[in-house]
Parts: sequence; structure tokens; C-alpha cells
Amino acid sequence: MKKLLLLLSLSLGCFVLSSCSSEVKKYVIKGHVDKYESDLLMTMVNETGKVDTIHEVRSVNGDFEMEGVINGPKLAFLTIKGVNGRIPLLLEDTLFTLNIRAKDLADVRNYDIQGGRLQAGKNALDDVEIEVFSDRDSILACYFEAEKNHDIAGKMHERAMLDRMTIAYDKEENKFIEANKDNILGLAIVYYRYNYLNFDRLKVKFEMLSDVMKSTPEGRLIQERYDRLGVVKVGRQAPNFTLPTMDSSTVTLYDVKAPIKILDFWASWCGPCRKEIPNMVKTYAKFKDKGLVIIGISMDSRKGDWKKAVEADGLTWIQACDYKSTAGEVARAYNITAIPRILILDEHNHVIGDGLTGEVLDEFLAKRLK
Repeated sequence: MKKLLLLLSLSLGCFVLSSCSSEVKKYVIKGHVDKYESDLLMTMVNETGKVDTIHEVRSVNGDFEMEGVINGPKLAFLTIKGVNGRIPLLLEDTLFTLNIRAKDLADVRNYDIQGGRLQAGKNALDDVEIEVFSDRDSILACYFEAEKNHDIAGKMHERAMLDRMTIAYDKEENKFIEANKDNILGLAIVYYRYNYLNFDRLKVKFEMLSDVMKSTPEGRLIQERYDRLGVVKVGRQAPNFTLPTMDSSTVTLYDVKAPIKILDFWASWCGPCRKEIPNMVKTYAKFKDKGLVIIGISMDSRKGDWKKAVEADGLTWIQACDYKSTAGEVARAYNITAIPRILILDEHNHVIGDGLTGEVLDEFLAKRLK
């Protein structure tokens, strides 16, 4: 790992937004796609925040080539029509070789890029990802098998293993961002996944970047999402919603009148959620007669798993679910990309607490529910 971290430093003094020379230079990409003909696109974000197509080519016998003028390092993405994922390209005035081996560009194991010191840094991070997630495929296979068999305990176990991998990788990724906060390698790492990160994770990564990187077109797009994610936080009003409930009715947030409401985002397969439920059961028993209302909002996609967990854990408060997981309207409105997420609302639906659990939550409620 030390060797990789030495590589990511890269002596990038000249590679910020413009090259050390005013000379106009070129990048050249020579690539090959195994086994099939492909329509390939290279895109960049322009100054207005829109995505421009810079190149559109079709491979011939699997081979393709792109070249263009570049006045300094630029972040671009390569996609293939009809293929999942995209390949980040950290363009410099040099020759790049790109070999694509499989029809899934979201998996860094499926392609190799050589060329440029910035790209070498990204490759080093890709090596870390491959190492940390080396057992991901087998764990996912076990997870989906458990889902098929309605084995909630099995799903929780596999999910916990995946979560540990994600935490470990996040730590290493943050080291790369910190070491490259003044150049487009750091920017590329944050931009590549910014649409999939929750507020807390994006905050850590985005705030590492220098003001120069934040002012780039990509940086401004990250800033927009960062600001949107911050809408649902303490001091702001929670968005209204209507969701189906387990009793075949519906619940509308603003129609629920109570001095204190808790929104508990959870799922049957979420280990940390299920571990916290006994504490929430005790909290509800302690404060329900003083006006506490809890609305459990499940990220499950299967009613059977959701219902089984509700019954097994003895959840007697309002239970709601749209079976769309994090793709549902409520999950998107509240920017739910990780669970558990516990929000505490006052009688006017303003967020007054976020992430409180156990004794800390009880102390918080005791001061407000006399």
C-alpha cells in the first residue's frame, strides 16, 4: 500500500488546470475492444455543466482511435453504446492505450489503460479497489441466493461483509483524494461516484478538494448535489410524502399530527438496522403515550421479506414501503443511499435530530416530551 501511496503523489506541480507550457498539445488514444464491434463515445463536462460528446467512433475489428487538442489535463469518460458503466480518462498530452475485455465498464477489472502520470495514479487506486473487493463476487452470489430463499439472516450476514469492504475501501480512497486534492485525479475520484454517495460520505470527500478543483465544471456539479443533499438536515423542513402501509392503507407525513415524529429508514436485510430495532422498540414503548409517532420506511423490494421482519421484530408503529428500495420517490427526496437513517421531526415537520439512537435518542426525547 505504501508503494501505491507513493505513486499517487506523482509530483503533479504542473498538472492543475493548465499545463506549464502555453504550447497546444494533443492526446492520442489507441484502443481495442475484445470480441465485438462497438460504438464508442468520449464525453466531457463543458463550462455550463452540460455533457458534450467529444468523439464518436466505431471500432473496426475491435480497434479504435481518438485524438484531440488539449491545453492541460482534462477529465473525460469513455462509454460504449448499450454497455453498462463508463471509463474515466485523465487526459494529458500523451499516448494512451486502452484494452477493454468485457461488457461491463463499471468493473475496473474489465479494462486496462496505460499513459500519463495522472492515469497511473487512477490505476493505482483501481488496484486497491480490486484488492479490497477481491471476495465481492462470491459474497454477492451468496447474498442473492439468500434473497432467493427468503433467508433474511443470510442476507444480513452477506450485507455486513459488503459494508465492511466499502468502509475499508473508503478509507483508502480518501487517502488518494487528500494526496491529489489540487489536481484532476482527486477531482475525478470524487466526481466518478458523487451521484451515489450519501451526504456524510460526499461531505468528507468533497471538502478535501481545493477551491480550484471545486470551481471546475465537474466541481460545480458536485457542489450542486452536495447542496441538495444538505436540504434534509437539522433545521430544514422534511419533504412531504405519501406511502402505502402494511395494512393496505396509506400514510401522508403532513397528515400525521404529533409533537415528535421519527422517520426510521430501514430494511429487513440491513444488519445495523435490525440490531438497532430492539432499542427503538423500547423507545417507542417509553414515549408513545407522550405523543411520539414513528413511521418506519422500508427499503425492501419484496413485501414478504418486509412483513416477516416486521412480525419477527415486533414493530407496532406505522410501517410503510413502496417496494422500490432507494429508487423510490421518498428515498430520492430524502437522499437515502445508506441505512439505517433516523430523522426526528417536530410538530411542524422540521428536522430537529438526525442519526440519534439508543440512550442518546431517549435523552433527546425526554427533554421534549414531558
